[in-house]
Amino acid sequence: MTKEFGTTPDAELLRRLRNGEKQAFVELVQTYHAAMKHIAAAIIGTAQAEETVQEAWLSVMRSLDGFEARSSLKTWLFAIVGNEAKSRLRKTRREISIEALALDSGLPPERFIADGHWAHAPSAWHDDSPEALLSQRDFERCLEKVLNSLPLAQRSALMMRDEEGLELEEICNILAIGASNARVLVHRARLKVYAMVEHFEETGQC
Repeated sequence: MTKEFGTTPDAELLRRLRNGEKQAFVELVQTYHAAMKHIAAAIIGTAQAEETVQEAWLSVMRSLDGFEARSSLKTWLFAIVGNEAKSRLRKTRREISIEALALDSGLPPERFIADGHWAHAPSAWHDDSPEALLSQRDFERCLEKVLNSLPLAQRSALMMRDEEGLELEEICNILAIGASNARVLVHRARLKVYAMVEHFEETGQC
C-alpha cells in the first residue's frame, strides 16, 4: 500500500518516483548526485566514488517503497550512499581513517560558537560583502580553488554542514566519525576559506 506524506516537495517527488516517472528520477539525480559523490569520496576515495554512487542509486530505487519520511529525502539519500561506501570499504579491507584527518587543528575555541559557526565575521567583511563578492568572477574562481584544495573529508563535511544544512549528528552518522572530529573537519575547512576571503579582500588575489 502506498504511504502518504502530505504535500511537501519531498512527498510530491516521492509520489512521482513511485509512479515510475522517469523525469522525477532525472531530477533527483541532478539534484543530489554531486553531493553524494563527495560523501562517497570522503569515505572510500575518489577512484571508487562514482561506482559507489551508482550502486547507491540502485539501492534508492529498490528502497523507495520502504521510505517512511522519518528524515528528509536528502538525509535518507546521504545515509544510503554513506552506508554503501562504508560497506565497500569493509569488503576491500582498505585502511582509510577519516578520523586521522580530524586531529587537533590548533584552532582557538573562542573563534566559534556552540553550533560550530564563527563567533565573529572576518574583520574585512561588511553586511553586503558576501553578495558583492559572489558576483565577482575572480572571487568565485578563488573560492572554487580553495574548496578543491581541501582534503576530501574536510570538503565533504563542510559541504554537508554549510551547503546542504545537515546537523553535526547527521554528518557523524554518514562519515562514521565522532562529534568532536566532525566539528574539527568543518572548522579546518572554514579556516582555509576564511583565510582566502581575508586575503582576497586585502589584495584582490587568491
